[in-house]
Amino acid sequence: MMPVDFVFYRNEYGGALIPDAASFKRMIRKADGYLKEAIHQNPSETHQEQVWLCLCEVAEILYQEEQRKQQSGGREIQSENTDGYSVTYVSETGSLHREISGVIRRYLAHSGLLYAGVRCHANKCNDNYF
Repeated sequence: MMPVDFVFYRNEYGGALIPDAASFKRMIRKADGYLKEAIHQNPSETHQEQVWLCLCEVAEILYQEEQRKQQSGGREIQSENTDGYSVTYVSETGSLHREISGVIRRYLAHSGLLYAGVRCHANKCNDNYF
């Protein structure tokens, strides 16, 4: 994947949620893993900005998730009742994956990067390949 840096995050994406370059680098690595799982081809320079913007938003989602987990002792609270003090914790990360998948689709749906089918290459397509 193409590298995206903290300067792009701050200046081009307009990000302010992730406070420093070290945290950003950690989150971008995680975001890159999600993106590599979703795309089925190497992005070209034509799609570079879309991919970078997507990575920045996914990194912010992951950073927010990390902050929530730190505040709740490593577990995300699903619901809390103060009458008899009851706390229910989220048992799965399905909502996080759905949110990230939605972001990836929003940025890259029309780029062709999510297409997993067979493509016709101009130099190889002729009547023998159909």
